[in-house]
Amino acid sequence: MNSLSLTIIYSVIAGSATFVGLFLVLRFKEWTKKHSIYLISAAAGVLMTTAFFHLLPEAIELAADSLSMFSSPYFFVLLGFGVLYITEQVIVIHSCAEEDCENHSFGIIPAIGIGIHSLMDGVVIGVGFEVSNTIGILTAMAVILHELPEGIFTFGILVHSHLSIKKSIIYTSLVALATPVGAIISYFAIKSIEPLFLGNMLAFAAGTFIYIAASDLIPQTHKVSRKANVPFVLAGSVFIMIIATFLGH
Repeated sequence: MNSLSLTIIYSVIAGSATFVGLFLVLRFKEWTKKHSIYLISAAAGVLMTTAFFHLLPEAIELAADSLSMFSSPYFFVLLGFGVLYITEQVIVIHSCAEEDCENHSFGIIPAIGIGIHSLMDGVVIGVGFEVSNTIGILTAMAVILHELPEGIFTFGILVHSHLSIKKSIIYTSLVALATPVGAIISYFAIKSIEPLFLGNMLAFAAGTFIYIAASDLIPQTHKVSRKANVPFVLAGSVFIMIIATFLGH
């Protein structure tokens, strides 16, 4: 199967994960509220491991010829981290599992912020498959596992913002569609680009993954403290290591 087909398939699965989160809230609201912390913990482990053990090493190898600090993959890791931080600060949106989240705006603004986030997730998948199918699959797995709680957050925040169930479903669906759209656009936009730029795009993706894990997911494991949180974080890390070994990376 060629990389374009894989990009489409995995980005659609990633977008569908948001719909799964939406379904869980609608069908099993209390169960989801009680147990989503375990998914959040696992997703944190997946994102951190993917960023540090796969995206960043690959980025350093591709961008080995960078001539200055501002063209190095380390700068782009910081840039990716900073862009997401600024985006959240400007739009005033912070993912949280509970309805009493202290830091979120109301109405359609949260959907716009999370939609931008999902679009960037799609771009990351497209960049990954441009590097190699293995990197693409690992990146997509990380996106899929954090898109699921994102679907829960998105719908929960929109409903809590006093939007109707129908409008909340529509906005959450648009957020889900942003991932495959971003992946397909980026796949064609970055065709035949220089390895240095491609490496720095991977580094940028690593920065976004680190930010999501450190700012959005891990704080939730402290806020909703459970004995199983740590094992689930470790399980997420081990899961990615097993997938990487299976894929020969």
